[in-house]
Amino acid sequence: MIPLWAKIAGPIALIAALIVGFKFYVASIRADERREVTSEFTAAQQKAEIADLKKTLATERQQNAITEESNAKQVADLANANSSLSAYIARLRTSGGGVGQGKIVPGTADAANLIIGADRLSILDDDLRKCTAIAVRLGNAKEWAERQAKVER
Repeated sequence: MIPLWAKIAGPIALIAALIVGFKFYVASIRADERREVTSEFTAAQQKAEIADLKKTLATERQQNAITEESNAKQVADLANANSSLSAYIARLRTSGGGVGQGKIVPGTADAANLIIGADRLSILDDDLRKCTAIAVRLGNAKEWAERQAKVER
């Protein structure tokens, strides 16, 4: 005859084995689901990062193109402004207005220290060239910044 504890222990062990087996089965299903969800999330996250990088690259390319165009325009504008300034200075020299023939240049702070007969147009020319370059660069910088802001939006 089979002892009573063996009669009870057999079914209890079988039930325990079924419970443990079921838990392992459920855990493996959950692990598979977790891996699948994680891989889907990772793939979606990677796609979003790739799209973001593509957008950033396109924006950077547009900004670089704008910078190159602005630099080329600035060189052309500066050359044009210097050409116009040279023509203006040449007209002043030949106009007979006496600006370059030793007379005091109005508004010159150290006019008393200038040598009589010195070419005051060379001083005026240097100052005007500096002002012209600054004005062209500032105008170009303003236009460049406005165009860059439109790209960033």
